[in-house]
Amino acid sequence: MRSKPSNSPVRMAISRRQALASLCAMPMLIKSAAAQTGWPTQPVRILLGQPAGSGSDPMARGLAPHLAAAFGQPFIVENMPGGGGIAAAAVVARASDDHTIGIVLGGPTTTAKALNPALAYDPVKDFRPISLLNRSSFVLTVHPGGFAGRQFADVIDYARAHPGQLSYASIGPGTVTHLAMEELKSQLGLDIVHVPYRGFPQATLDLVAGRCQLMFNLATAASEHVAAGRLVEVAQTGNKRLNMLPNAPTLHEINPAFEPFFGWSGMIGPASFPEARAQRLAAIVRTALANDAGARGGLDRAGSEILGTDPAELQSLRDKEATRWIQVITRLGLRSAE
Repeated sequence: MRSKPSNSPVRMAISRRQALASLCAMPMLIKSAAAQTGWPTQPVRILLGQPAGSGSDPMARGLAPHLAAAFGQPFIVENMPGGGGIAAAAVVARASDDHTIGIVLGGPTTTAKALNPALAYDPVKDFRPISLLNRSSFVLTVHPGGFAGRQFADVIDYARAHPGQLSYASIGPGTVTHLAMEELKSQLGLDIVHVPYRGFPQATLDLVAGRCQLMFNLATAASEHVAAGRLVEVAQTGNKRLNMLPNAPTLHEINPAFEPFFGWSGMIGPASFPEARAQRLAAIVRTALANDAGARGGLDRAGSEILGTDPAELQSLRDKEATRWIQVITRLGLRSAE
């Protein structure tokens, strides 16, 4: 005959003691888990190599609250423009506090060393890829004064007829806005002077003022000025036209020899940043970008392709971009003093 469960005072007392022991052990278990995964232990810096309000800045600020909520510490965006993002990237590369990451454009992690062999860090060895955040085609914009027409061919004809008299803006040596224009100059036999800026806002303002005559610009930075007639769009660099600027053909449409190219931004850490932590950050970034318009910072509305990849995809793109643009640097013999 099966015995019934005992509800004796002795058994109930033992159960209470076991429960109490489990509750007492819980803080130790939590403490042990925190010791294994307890990062961050202080606020995390997100260094951004662009001025406030430009490029990836809105996305960085949109992602920061999601990262703070997931990790229980503030994530603080710090703008550190200079050298097309090299200034910020250099700080990330040298970071030893375990609480510094960065959001950079392609140049600092692909071509910077090829342009400047004396660079203080190694773009290949000194970073841990975390996530490819977004990708955007550029718009070749020109100042409306001085050109006989408003088509790509008109601009090229004028530049050929006035060697050394025009200047183009970039957001820094080694950025795609610099290298792509140098490649275009080489293919078309143009003599146009390079003027580097610290970011798209300053370069666009000088372009509007006529202090330089053309540049590969972000659609977001150019569209308002295009609509107002202060700038003219003559070409785009992607593999299809942007909906917000449909009248500008792609360079590939103009000449199939022109390969599409894009600007992109990625989240990186120093080389010592653990792979598992990079994977966790990437997963949080991916979820935030997919589900929160605020995390996208309006870049999707401006025609940017929002990504949020894992570390391997950022590494793969970095390798391909480095190969492509270092070939341009080598072929044209480009160097930077930065």
